[in-house]
Amino acid sequence: MKLGHSVALVLAVVFGGLLLTTGCSSTKRHEWLTLFFDGVPAENSAAATVVLPGTNAAPAKAAVIQTKPTPPPNVVHPPFAQNKCGECHDRSTISTGTKLPLRQLCFTCHKDFLTGRKVKHQPVDEADCMACHAPHQSANKNLLLKTGKELCLTCHDDPLAAGKVKHQAVEAGDCLDCHAPHATDFKGLLKKSVKDTCADCHDDIIGKKKVVHQPVGDGDCLECHIPHAGKFKGLLKKSVKDTCASCHDDIPGKNKKSVHQPVDDGDCLACHNPHATDKKALVKKSAPTLCWDCHDNFLEKAKFKHDVVEDCLGCHKPHASVEKTLLAKEVLKLCGDCHDDKDLKAVKGHAGAEGKSCVVCHDPHVGTDKNLLKPAAKAK
Repeated sequence: MKLGHSVALVLAVVFGGLLLTTGCSSTKRHEWLTLFFDGVPAENSAAATVVLPGTNAAPAKAAVIQTKPTPPPNVVHPPFAQNKCGECHDRSTISTGTKLPLRQLCFTCHKDFLTGRKVKHQPVDEADCMACHAPHQSANKNLLLKTGKELCLTCHDDPLAAGKVKHQAVEAGDCLDCHAPHATDFKGLLKKSVKDTCADCHDDIIGKKKVVHQPVGDGDCLECHIPHAGKFKGLLKKSVKDTCASCHDDIPGKNKKSVHQPVDDGDCLACHNPHATDKKALVKKSAPTLCWDCHDNFLEKAKFKHDVVEDCLGCHKPHASVEKTLLAKEVLKLCGDCHDDKDLKAVKGHAGAEGKSCVVCHDPHVGTDKNLLKPAAKAK
């Protein structure tokens, strides 16, 4: 033990002498440490602290270098940057205001963006430029006091707070994606018409469809939709039922005995496309294919079919009717549209059936024989 301690002491003396002769730069000191001792940490590591043998000194913690965040770039108004205070102020107004009314002063350099415009932003119309802009310098582009929607929310309530369903463009974007900050010719300070504004993102609404819903064709998207946020799916102002009823108030109509279930449920979109389609009356598919979405296809295995059975709307009303089973007319009148009375009376089986409903004996759609007779009628 004494020998080991002596060796360590000799090494310490030698090491100290070498430091005195070679200088005390951190790089040289690290080279000599690694020459005499094993396990010396890397020069820049937190553990690279010299502790001489035989001392009780605790290793010092590595210094933590903290860097200050880079300040945002300063946007400076050119007259202010050039110390041309006289461009805006004179000696009598330097501390109290400008030498000209603010709008007139700003338009001595900036283009007049108000003249001839129909819709003006209120602070712009009131010449309150400094409601949004700093007069001398700012950390924001265009000398704005705040950036993005934060500036708009200084005066306007948050439009996204109006409902659970939020317009993605509003939630992810900037107000200026759709709105002009100063003045425009369109209501709501839109940069373009409602139709063209919506079409910037929703350019597939109409496409090359043959039949277009009238408000869509007119570009009146806001007739049905709310632009920012709402309570109903699809950003509708009202439920689907109430939205459609705003114009189509005759559906299902009054005093109807039978109402088609999706109509009664207010599920207009079960059958109709709200914007555009290639089918008449904006239906998603033609009958009877559309009908098979809900009704069982009784034609697939039928041996005999009524000639008109694939024209569902030839006999049935799609929304509501005063007749049962949504018939367009009373049964006898409906059948009489195709079957002449004289031909019916010529059939022996019709003897004594005058005034009775045809569907007492006949299935109106399909059957197992050419006359579409029901089993009970065959038994007679």
